[in-house]
Amino acid sequence: MCRTYVAPISFGLGDLIASLPAIQGFITENSPGETWLVTRAAGQAALADRIAGLGGCVDEDAFDPAGADCRFVDLRDHPLQRDYWWGSPEFDQAVGPLAINEILACICADFGIPADFSQPAPMLARHERPEVRDTVLLVTESDDTKRWAPERWAELAREIRDGGNDVGMVTRDEPDAEMSGIGIDAVPAPTPGDAVDVLTSCRAVVGIDTGLTHIAAQQGTPTVGIYRNRAVYFRPWPHTRAVVGDRCDESCRAVERAYTYNARVSSPASTWQPRSCPVGARCLEKVRPADVIDALGELL
Repeated sequence: MCRTYVAPISFGLGDLIASLPAIQGFITENSPGETWLVTRAAGQAALADRIAGLGGCVDEDAFDPAGADCRFVDLRDHPLQRDYWWGSPEFDQAVGPLAINEILACICADFGIPADFSQPAPMLARHERPEVRDTVLLVTESDDTKRWAPERWAELAREIRDGGNDVGMVTRDEPDAEMSGIGIDAVPAPTPGDAVDVLTSCRAVVGIDTGLTHIAAQQGTPTVGIYRNRAVYFRPWPHTRAVVGDRCDESCRAVERAYTYNARVSSPASTWQPRSCPVGARCLEKVRPADVIDALGELL
């Protein structure tokens, strides 16, 4: 059996979720069990058994495509990935203001991958979580460049409750210190698989542009994402909405330019460090709870 190995666009959970149409395209095209995932981080490996039809996974550091009788497709190894940092002014000037589905559609077309970006194919949810059926879950935690103020989350939670829905906050363990005292109950999801289950079971999700929010969108859950401008990772499906902040401050953009690793084809996970926004992610200050409520109202 000749396997097809696929490596996602980068090492985050959201990067794997965005890459799923390519992976699922190979699963559909190949014989059962022939499509394998090359994982670039432990979180990605933890989701491998939630991808229907996937034969298995192998860690990137342990995988030698030259020594295997197989086809290897690395979604990072493409000019759209290597030559540009997605969403940068240079990228937009060169290829246009493409979003993630459009970018990956171009990459998949060049690689001959039969990927479908018209609608998401959900991952396997193994355990229903009935306690969150009427709950709007908030995804509040991401890196320092994508943070919304605790008082905004608290105001949003009040508005959601006034609309007749329960509110919870998805956490890996305990909420961070600034979020722990704002009156929103924690809904633990200690593993990525647990996150799939809870984000599939809930009423809706509002979240920062991060992996768990992208999982919710993938599962078909009504999802409102809070994005920096540009919203490169927003996937515009009928059950998703984007609320977008301001363009980043020039000092933040300078930090991002220094941080870019797009030219590196192999995963940067082993050396990666989260960057900090020098102006406190104030690009998201423009986003008001009322904006999020309006977007949520379109979905519920």
